[in-house]
Amino acid sequence: MRGGVDGIVSKINNLWGVGMKLNNLTYTNASSNTMNSLSPYVGKIRPDLVEFLIDEYATSEGGILDPFCGSGSVLLGGWQKGYSVIGCDLNPYAYVLSMGKLTPFTSLEIAQEALKHYNLKIADSVNKTCVDDVPAWVRSFFNEDTLKEICVWSTILRNNREWFLLSCLMGILHHQRPGFLSYPSSHGAPYLRSKKFPEIDNPEMYEYRNVYDRLLKKVIRSYKKFPDMDFSLKREVHMKNSSLLNLGGDKVSTIITSPPYMKSLTYARDNRLRLWFLGTDNWEDLDKIISPAPVNFIKLMGSSFESWSRIQRRGDKCIAIIGDMSIVYNNIKMSLYEAIRIIAKPYYSMCEAFEDPIPESKKVIKGNGRIKREVILVLRRR
Repeated sequence: MRGGVDGIVSKINNLWGVGMKLNNLTYTNASSNTMNSLSPYVGKIRPDLVEFLIDEYATSEGGILDPFCGSGSVLLGGWQKGYSVIGCDLNPYAYVLSMGKLTPFTSLEIAQEALKHYNLKIADSVNKTCVDDVPAWVRSFFNEDTLKEICVWSTILRNNREWFLLSCLMGILHHQRPGFLSYPSSHGAPYLRSKKFPEIDNPEMYEYRNVYDRLLKKVIRSYKKFPDMDFSLKREVHMKNSSLLNLGGDKVSTIITSPPYMKSLTYARDNRLRLWFLGTDNWEDLDKIISPAPVNFIKLMGSSFESWSRIQRRGDKCIAIIGDMSIVYNNIKMSLYEAIRIIAKPYYSMCEAFEDPIPESKKVIKGNGRIKREVILVLRRR
């Protein structure tokens, strides 16, 4: 074994006769890429775990696929390691964030010039913008003049497919710190904190905030630790169902992914404010799709394994990171990771399985105790 990750502590005892124990070795390079922190995302894979999985299981030939790419952590980690990468996700925010990480400007200087270019277009549009039609729940988060600027910036960046700058904008959309754009609120999921920070005692937190100034600082922070990357490598993200991915006859050698946690994590609800600025008005319907009910999740995983097996060669690895929770499958209550193993069995055999506890400090949504650890299943294409 070439290394381990601090926090992955032990094998799962007697798990189908396979398992492993990781030594207390810690990677230090993964966190050095500040592109990992463009914008928050609930349930994202830690960069150090991504690095370990790539080092341990990816082959020297072929690309890496993440069919539930979420925040793009696997894609960015694979690109940084010198692999071509492909991802897909039905969440528009996941698509934008993943594309943002995979398509930054080649240097900070070029990024700053692009930002200045767009800023010149903003002023006239802002003066003509009315936010009366913006939903009240969205307006409640922002000073009106700040909101006008955000609406214009998000529209222009979306229309010009400037995914990196748009991801940076989503990353500073809401929080109580001065570098963010909203009234005092939480950072992961948008909840106002007006009781903790009443306007009468904190008037400066409710004043106009210039978007360009804060966006520029965010861009600079994003390039603070940006390693040399090979921009000639293939980097793709598709906004589609993972079971419908068609590579046109091409193959990938390694799949690393974290399927949705069913109803335990609500990806649309927790990003509803960002989704609104990305053009998604109805986050409730989106959550039914990207945070599926158990019966729909089982169907999704069955069709996904079948689809993935067609784009992998015999012996290639598929790594699935599964939340440790229970599910009723074939009228039997069992752990989700055991159900996944059974669903995958026609196409994949088990190689190894190990656990990764989730410390409270690493959770985007603090206090969520439903998922206390993740189980990493290492499968081999039959």
